[in-house]
Amino acid sequence: MNTMKRVGLIGAGTIGRTILKELQSLPGVEIAFVLVRDPSAHADLGLPEGCVIADEAVALERGADLVVEAAMADTVQRLAPDFLRHGDFCGFSSTALADRATEDAVREAALTHGRRFYVPHGAVLGLDGLGDGQGLIDSVTITTTKSGKSLGIDPDTEGAIFDGPTRDACHRFPRNVNVHAAIALAGLGFDRTISRIVAVPGLVDMKHRIEVTGQGLAWDLGITSRSLGGVTGAYTPRSAAGTVRRILGGAGVVVA
Repeated sequence: MNTMKRVGLIGAGTIGRTILKELQSLPGVEIAFVLVRDPSAHADLGLPEGCVIADEAVALERGADLVVEAAMADTVQRLAPDFLRHGDFCGFSSTALADRATEDAVREAALTHGRRFYVPHGAVLGLDGLGDGQGLIDSVTITTTKSGKSLGIDPDTEGAIFDGPTRDACHRFPRNVNVHAAIALAGLGFDRTISRIVAVPGLVDMKHRIEVTGQGLAWDLGITSRSLGGVTGAYTPRSAAGTVRRILGGAGVVVA
């Protein structure tokens, strides 16, 4: 059984709150902190006084065994290497690692201090296959189709708005292509993975298509999730909770 007990959370939006609820349901888990910009806006979380904080230095001092980020990519860039000195880190804003300096700093900190940086699968499936297929896979393309509103652009935009290396997609759409970053990290990397983004006005679903070719294999995965009104799909919060539950471990049968 995993001995991690003290868990810190960065962000208390839709995903963060789902993760918090999952953490509170796990026996023996202590919430070390919830780091947000404005603690007064999150009084409804019902946590003890001093648990919801805005001071990053105080969060670092809390000594969490695991820190889960569900905020923004710049948070990962700024804080992950320091948190990895004390415990493991799970970053849902994995587009942060498209910045070479950030990826290098994260990998160095994890290696130096014997920690792990977890990349969650988020809204898509198949990361295990990409990892296991190393050496056999020749090409990976992921296509995301969303409304312009969900993409943070003109709602009337229609058609392909990006087609190129995933590294560039992460820089241009850091809040919308975290699953692209996860696919890249699991498979061929940010420069060899191809990202495509398509806008459809009024589309209420978020669609991801992962196409993989290689030596003796060809995979075509399609995933659809209903939008919750922003950049998050209906499946993602549940997926996030499951990821954190598996990281923390426990008894019973675990699908890996």
